[in-house]
Order: sequence, then C-alpha cells, then structure tokens
Amino acid sequence: MGIYGSAHTNLDGMDYSTQSIPCMANQLQKHYGGNLHSEDLSWIAKDIEPTRVESITLQGKKYTASYFGKEDLSGFKDYAYREFWRLEDAYGDVKDLPLEENVLPYDQYPMLIEKGQVFVISYTRTDGSVETEYHLSNGKIWEGMHSTQQFIAD
Repeated sequence: MGIYGSAHTNLDGMDYSTQSIPCMANQLQKHYGGNLHSEDLSWIAKDIEPTRVESITLQGKKYTASYFGKEDLSGFKDYAYREFWRLEDAYGDVKDLPLEENVLPYDQYPMLIEKGQVFVISYTRTDGSVETEYHLSNGKIWEGMHSTQQFIAD
C-alpha cells in the first residue's frame, strides 16, 4: 500500500510540469497491471463542518450563512485572501437570477459541494478592498469539472 498526493495517483497520469514522466501510479500500473487500485480520498479533507454560523442578507432576505474559512491568495497579484460561506436554503430564491460566465470549480472550495447550493465568496485585495461574488451549484460543467457559476444579485 502506498499513500500519495493527487499528483501521483492517476493511473494514466504524467508529471504536471513537463507531462513527460509517468506519475507514481502510472509507473506502478506498468509493473503491477490490473492488480493495482488507486482511489482519490481528497474529498475526506473537505468533509468538514462550518467553523461558525452567522447570517447574510441577499436580495433583501436574511439567510443562515455557514462559514468555511479563509484561503491565502498572497501568491496572486493584488489579492490577500478569500473567504467562503454557504447560504442555507437559498437556491430556490436565486436559481433564476441572471448568470455570469465566471465559474469556480468545486475543487477550489474548502468544503464539499452539492447541486442546489448557494455560496458567497469574499475576495480581499492587498489594498484592503473587498469584492464579493455569489455562486450557485446548478450542475455546470466547465472544462470537464463540476463548477459553481456566478450569478448577479442586487
């Protein structure tokens, strides 16, 4: 048994940077063939409870907002961090609002995502200004990945 990061577990995968060297699972499969099993367990790290619960008003209605934490964005120009909330029971109220082309793949969230959920993502820039985006999980597939889609809210 071996435990590897996701960069090494795709049975047909190559290294991320050059795409020229078979990843560990790919190398092991060549040796062990059908006797090899690889399973992505990364979802376990996202099976978390909110760290706090508060309320957020959207479109004039107050929702319970589950907070799932802050992600450091200091590696991105002009951004410091982003924070994630899930608005409980809001999907029915926002599903018909206008959509933007902006998407965020599920793997960019710190928690598990299910279809029919609504999220508030707050981006804080290095100058202290804040940009807020509203996303919903409506079944959108972007470049082969399940993704939330930004919607326009008043």
